[in-house]
Amino acid sequence: VIHKAGTNHPRPPVFHNKAPGSNVVKTASKKSQLDPSNFLVVLIAGLILLYGAHRALRPPFLDMSTPSAELAAHEEAAMAGEMQLHTTFMFVIVASCSLVLIFYFMSAMTVLVTVLFSFISSLALGALVYPYVDRYTEYKYAREVDVPYLGPMPVLVFFMAPVCILCVVTWLMTKSWILNNILAFSLIIFFLTSVRLSSLKVASSLLTLAFFYDIFWVFISGHIFGKNVMVTVATGLNVPIKILVPLMMAHGKSMQFTLIGLGDIVLPGLLLCFALRFDDSKGVDKKSGYFAATMVGYCVGLTMCEIIVGTFHVAQPAMIYLVPGTLIPFILVARARGEIGEAWEGLKSHYRLEDETMLPP
Repeated sequence: VIHKAGTNHPRPPVFHNKAPGSNVVKTASKKSQLDPSNFLVVLIAGLILLYGAHRALRPPFLDMSTPSAELAAHEEAAMAGEMQLHTTFMFVIVASCSLVLIFYFMSAMTVLVTVLFSFISSLALGALVYPYVDRYTEYKYAREVDVPYLGPMPVLVFFMAPVCILCVVTWLMTKSWILNNILAFSLIIFFLTSVRLSSLKVASSLLTLAFFYDIFWVFISGHIFGKNVMVTVATGLNVPIKILVPLMMAHGKSMQFTLIGLGDIVLPGLLLCFALRFDDSKGVDKKSGYFAATMVGYCVGLTMCEIIVGTFHVAQPAMIYLVPGTLIPFILVARARGEIGEAWEGLKSHYRLEDETMLPP
């Protein structure tokens, strides 16, 4: 399951530790019951999105009250990552092609995907902690030096890079579920702060396509390809693209996990980021605006999915719960406030709709 390529986790219910020497994750017995960890998954996903949406809105320690070069650079980078309507279709097409390639060439693609995600995870982990380390060191290493082929880079990067690479290498060697979760969390924040939606139109297109994409690859692909493609890929890849939560009521000596795939957090998370930005642009109280309603819908949808998975132990495309769970509350709030048209066309800037004075000339 590759979020980079747009694949969402089909929510296989529970997973054992992999067998020695094997990269394939085994599903647990259907005799297992609904576990408190199923609900812990909802809490963890919600907290990740709460942090991710606020970080996407305002990076840590960045003064957004006055124009500055850093502020302009942040807005420029955010606009560069803005998803367009046609991009949503390409997203699903590329995701489907990647899924089929991994399905048919699992061994070779596993190596490629592992290398790719190891590199991206190193960057994501560095991006996650950099502002805090920079602040903790009182910006002593913020001075930039020119690096051939890469351009100006802060000195702090050269201290942090080995640490981030060491974390990824340690995960590769141990497959620790704790390190897996740290890297997965870094990837989620990396994607939420690098890619953004600026209109309900684009968000609706992306999530609707993801809705039918999930249904096809989970429920229909088995009749065409002989196996459930989504589940085969999800359980066959061992890369940090899922948050693992140990079961509290598991039987046996080995640890067992329930999980949530990165796609099930990031794709609805992009709408949540837009909801928070829209609240901010309109001066709406975040406790009762678009973000709050959409977050509640996400948690309700994911809870329903977890109950079905934990009770009946059948693969579930989480998007069939998360897409209506997030889009419907957003639309209802927009309709109640008379802002459907404005939300559909979207935001022109990361800041307030009419505020063009935030950026330096």
